[in-house]
Amino acid sequence: MEGKSTLALCRQPPYGNALAREGLEAVLAAAAMDLVPDLLFLSDGVFQLLDNQSPAEIHQKSLQRNLQALPMFGIEQIFVCGRSLIERGISADQITIPGVEVHQVQDTGKLIAAYDTVLSF
Repeated sequence: MEGKSTLALCRQPPYGNALAREGLEAVLAAAAMDLVPDLLFLSDGVFQLLDNQSPAEIHQKSLQRNLQALPMFGIEQIFVCGRSLIERGISADQITIPGVEVHQVQDTGKLIAAYDTVLSF
């Protein structure tokens, strides 16, 4: 990797608190300033990637707009922890974000170690 590389870990469930939304907004803000980080969704953060949820029922906004904005900000690939998907009964084909390649990762430690800076949301 050339220059400084940044990885954002998205660990929070999409709803119930503002952490997931704030994390995605921070990533988009950084990307708008040409500091485009890579993203790794793991733990309950993998639930952020499902579009079959009904956040309006709990009076929250959907994260889908934030996710769909990723390619407009130069984020065209994301990483997803394969073990987190299996543990939560989610199949890889349930995750689709237009314009974004989704890469399943088995060794998240190796991926994380390859970055100069790691942010956790």
